[in-house]
Amino acid sequence: VPGVPLTGYCEAHRLDLRRRLALFLEICDGVQHAHQKGIIHRDLKPTNLLVCERDGRPVPKIIDFGVAKATGPGLPPSDAHPRLGHLIGTPEYMSPEQAQLSPLDIDTRTDVYSLGVVLYQLLVGSLPYRLTGDTATPAQIMNELLASDVRAPSEALRRDPVRAAETAAQCASTPRHLIHAVRGDLDWIVLKTLEKDRNRRYASVAGLAADVR
Repeated sequence: VPGVPLTGYCEAHRLDLRRRLALFLEICDGVQHAHQKGIIHRDLKPTNLLVCERDGRPVPKIIDFGVAKATGPGLPPSDAHPRLGHLIGTPEYMSPEQAQLSPLDIDTRTDVYSLGVVLYQLLVGSLPYRLTGDTATPAQIMNELLASDVRAPSEALRRDPVRAAETAAQCASTPRHLIHAVRGDLDWIVLKTLEKDRNRRYASVAGLAADVR
């Protein structure tokens, strides 16, 4: 599938906040469609969210359903069954329940969480957690996801002036204007998607998209 990862496309084209959110909403629509068909992606991240241009308009594509989980009746099970001690997905984007290495009870709210991490990146320019990637053990990853608090996007920007300046420039904005635009509703939406207790998250991607709209 041709295209550029979502975050790279936004940076290269200096998309403002409104256009970033418009792309994010199209992605939410695609994920919600998959959920309605009984498919949980389980590995949503910018490199699996590609943007190509059609008639001069950016069009996002969701790719790589290699670790997707079928939930509906009559659907063939995924070949990538979670096994105790084996992480399924990308640590930086997986939900706390996905990082607990349990094969039980992963539902659509795990994709809600991953979309929250992606939205955080679009607003702040960095991840909400500082994981050590390939060098981290499953126990370290789980501990960080379960124990570390996430700063609101506007607060993260305010505390890191260098990051705020870089992200604002990529959004064709200023740090002051970006922080003001993110503070409030977008802070609340992001923190709700990143709740550690999935019962406190949005119940569906459609609910997340409705608030973003």
